[in-house]
Amino acid sequence: MPQAWLRIDQLPLGAGRLGLCACPGAEGRDLAQDADALARWGADAVLSLLPEPELAALGASGLGAAVQERGMAWLRFPIADFGVPAPEAMARWPGISACARRLTRDGGRLAIHCRAGLGRTGTIAALLLIEAGAPPRRAVAQVRAARPGAIETPAQLRWLFRQAAALRAPGGGA
Repeated sequence: MPQAWLRIDQLPLGAGRLGLCACPGAEGRDLAQDADALARWGADAVLSLLPEPELAALGASGLGAAVQERGMAWLRFPIADFGVPAPEAMARWPGISACARRLTRDGGRLAIHCRAGLGRTGTIAALLLIEAGAPPRRAVAQVRAARPGAIETPAQLRWLFRQAAALRAPGGGA
């Protein structure tokens, strides 16, 4: 039986909010109901961290269309389950990050999801906080306080600290 509501945990970023959630419409959840929940939450954009084959395997391949039909932007930044962004994927990150910063700076809301809304979602939410100036330990603590269990693997944690160090290095900036 599908869950009646989509849990969206929130974090402040700039004047806006990040919403952290499991994959809407996945694993027997009602896709339209979950897309409506994102719209009611006030999401201006949805950032999916799932590779297309995983999205399809979860039964949520129509999520992008459902999000866009409700007036939200659909952003993709695929990351393997329990993983971190591949170095070649990071070439696309500045555009995603700039969109997130612009949106939240102006009071907008960005929903981020992976499969369970923990590992990949927490990692990317923490990265956005770090890019906004939060020390990495504080960013991780904020994300985990909002969504217990977030940032699941030691590799995800190490990756965040490496990203924070790179941002602090000369010429590093987000």
